[in-house]
Amino acid sequence: MYSYEQVMSFDDQGGSSQYHAAASAPVKKKKSIKSDSSVELKGPMEVDGSVKSMAGVTFNGDFAVRERIEAYGNIDVNGNLTCSGKVKSMGNVKINGSAVVEDKVKIFGKLKVNGTFVVNGAVEVWGALTINGYLKCKSLTAYASLTTVGDESWYEVEEDEVVHGAKLVQRNDW
Repeated sequence: MYSYEQVMSFDDQGGSSQYHAAASAPVKKKKSIKSDSSVELKGPMEVDGSVKSMAGVTFNGDFAVRERIEAYGNIDVNGNLTCSGKVKSMGNVKINGSAVVEDKVKIFGKLKVNGTFVVNGAVEVWGALTINGYLKCKSLTAYASLTTVGDESWYEVEEDEVVHGAKLVQRNDW
């Protein structure tokens, strides 16, 4: 962390912290966000630095993060997220909407894409990967299964693809 950065800290004991931006308000701008507990962010918001939580992070609305996103819990995206750095999650990641990440993504839990997820670097997922929409990345390593849901779901890998588990297609016509 740079000394000039203003760090917004949420230090509730064992609880969940929230930062709310009014729906009709202009885009909020923050330097960095750091939390020792779960944090729920409401956009629109631009973060000039990074977002780090020792628990989970929920993004509701539109977000632009200049540096990295790191969570020791789950990451939930409900809206649109753009991250210019890396994304790392020790838990699960759910994309409900769209997310664009310029660098690599490392997920130690499951990845569930309900919408669009574009990664201009490598994606590494230790848990199951489920795509109900579209995933595009430079390289993909999945240590468990990869499932596409329905005929409209698909994924593109520009370079290397390694899936250690089963590749499944779940049909909607049951």
